[in-house]
Amino acid sequence: MRNKPHQKNRQQRTTFGQSALDIAFRLLTRRDHTRWELAGKLRHKGFGAGDVDRAIARLDELGYLDDAKTARIMADHLLRKGYGILRIRYSLGQKGLDDDAIDKALRCCGDDMAQVQHARCVLEKKRFRLQREADPVKRYQRAYRFLAGRGFPAGIIRQTIGECDDDFM
Repeated sequence: MRNKPHQKNRQQRTTFGQSALDIAFRLLTRRDHTRWELAGKLRHKGFGAGDVDRAIARLDELGYLDDAKTARIMADHLLRKGYGILRIRYSLGQKGLDDDAIDKALRCCGDDMAQVQHARCVLEKKRFRLQREADPVKRYQRAYRFLAGRGFPAGIIRQTIGECDDDFM
């Protein structure tokens, strides 16, 4: 199987003067990455396992990699974008974080009452679109599907929709 042109250029670029550490620094200047994410990107750029391990060890030694801090930043960002705890948990898992780091990061979501309040704020932005539906059952279903798609648990959704005023639902 032949290499695609962009893969060949990528491999040449990494072997001519740019080390895995240089590229890792460049990636970290854009945003925080988890160790797993950074290792995957470096492997994708054509670096071998030894180069990747050395680069990550050096970054760790210098204090540039902190999975717990990255998890908190990502969880807070997703929360501000209007996502629920299930979606945030899934997204953090996709970044290669372990369950302990994810659980610590999800503390920013608060308890059930805070999640209900957050779901209510997210649903409020959808209020006028939902009010276009005349049938209250369909309106309830749409609101439920919307919040579920945003990653809110079923109990939080039922409580949120149940607490909404009658003219809304």
